[in-house]
Amino acid sequence: MEREELYDVTIIGGGPAGLYAAFYSGLRKMKTKLIEYQPQLGGKLHVYPEKIIWDVGGHAPITGEQLMKQLVKQGLTFHPTVILNEKVVSIKRQNDGIFVLSTVSGQQHFSKTVIVAVGSGILKPKKLEIEEAEKFEATNLHYTVESLKRFKDKTVIISGGGNSAIDWANELVPIAKKVYLTYRNEALKGHESQVTQLLNSSAVCYFNTSITKLIASANHEVIERVELTNHETGEVIICRWMK
Repeated sequence: MEREELYDVTIIGGGPAGLYAAFYSGLRKMKTKLIEYQPQLGGKLHVYPEKIIWDVGGHAPITGEQLMKQLVKQGLTFHPTVILNEKVVSIKRQNDGIFVLSTVSGQQHFSKTVIVAVGSGILKPKKLEIEEAEKFEATNLHYTVESLKRFKDKTVIISGGGNSAIDWANELVPIAKKVYLTYRNEALKGHESQVTQLLNSSAVCYFNTSITKLIASANHEVIERVELTNHETGEVIICRWMK
């Protein structure tokens, strides 16, 4: 094994935790490598660049994009080796204590230490389990929000009742024509201040309710109506003019 192949630490994952690990490893004069599955660093922050993040220590409320830029800048301070678009499929420890990381591309990486900083794993948005839903992903069914302007004067339905859904609903209320939120449980589970803001806004919240059908327009290209069903009463609600 050539000396230059061996790293002091190899970090799997280029999100906030991985980036800080890269920074601190560099601070300690460690030869550092970071391997990220996505084509860019930042992790989940790429999914919501315009979303306001309220609960990061040391920061006033900040957008995902702003936070991501700061984290990436910090993480690259000591110039770690960064490999993007690469997936680690196995980690093995040799008899001499050196770790061998194998990737999908067939490459091997050698390291004295390995830090696994993948969070909940490779980012895959949870999709609607509704027949033919995927055909609308190219038009008006969204699993990420890259630009709030896209929803200006539109009718929007958000499925979910956690922090992400609640925060997006609050962000979209002053922009969209109308905001609906549907949640399968009886009470929202986000930060209390954000829940209060949403419930006091013009958004309409449906509880114990889920999306059960997407109804296409005449040309079958976009969602025109959404069918919601209340799991307790069986009531069916139709929300119209999705754009």
